[in-house]
Amino acid sequence: MAQKNRAGTPAAFIALLYYEFLWNIRKKKIIAIFFIIFAIATVQLAFTPIADAVANPPQTLQANPTFTFDGIAALTGIFLFLVGVATTMNTVSGEFESGTIVPLLTKPVSKTLVFAAKIVGAVITLLAAYSFLVAYITLGGTLIYGPQDNLNVVPLGILGLTIGSMVWASVALTLGTLSKNSVLAALGSFGFYIGLTTVGFLIAGSLGASTILFYAPGTGAQGTTASCQGGEGQTFSTGTDALASMLMQWVLNPGKFLNFCRFQFRPGGGSSTSLLSSDTFANVAFRDLWVSLVYVAGLLLLTWFTFRRSQIVES
Repeated sequence: MAQKNRAGTPAAFIALLYYEFLWNIRKKKIIAIFFIIFAIATVQLAFTPIADAVANPPQTLQANPTFTFDGIAALTGIFLFLVGVATTMNTVSGEFESGTIVPLLTKPVSKTLVFAAKIVGAVITLLAAYSFLVAYITLGGTLIYGPQDNLNVVPLGILGLTIGSMVWASVALTLGTLSKNSVLAALGSFGFYIGLTTVGFLIAGSLGASTILFYAPGTGAQGTTASCQGGEGQTFSTGTDALASMLMQWVLNPGKFLNFCRFQFRPGGGSSTSLLSSDTFANVAFRDLWVSLVYVAGLLLLTWFTFRRSQIVES
């Protein structure tokens, strides 16, 4: 009997995964996600050529070998949030709302296996969506702006986008499982995002880089390759939303330093800028990676515990 159960577990998992994809298609979830992805990528590709064409006088379109790299790095914030929430806002709550949770729970499979299939389905959906997005940007960028540089780090960009979105997807999944209501899951996630973004903006505006921003989900602390006293350099977001950019920089510039600057207010008025900390791209990327994974793992663990208890109550 034990051997039969072990042999049946992979088949049951595949069946549940297949069910999950059919559920997402019936709810038009996958279609909506890919439509959002396609629309955003099309705007990225078409904006500069259209702007050059309508300028007075019309401008000649310039080659841009970093279009794909810069395009992936620019996909942060509200975009990752929307895709992540759209992926999981009704993954569990929709089952309770439609009543399909009852026949699902009557199947001879473990509760953990059902939950695992839903999580794997969400991850595969995000991975496929971002793979499509990056492939579209790469192909379009090559045709419009010429050959592209740094395509070897594009897979890391896809991985970073997937994990970054999974942070917000886990928030929506947790709220949906707790409330059993898809609308509350979406609104709660949006409220959480707005609140976190506002607090982060206030902290960054009053203190500059702060240690708490290193470990909060979202855009995180701002780092610069310039000195805190000024000078030429690039500015980078370093939070979970910027994981794609940080992972790509990890490969391209692992030993290059990012400076995190803070504001110091003087008693008599005015302020000065000083160095809070300095770290390499490699260390910053690694920190963003494990912070993202900790948030995902912690939220999914809470969701799994809640989901199991909900199933017991419903049955």
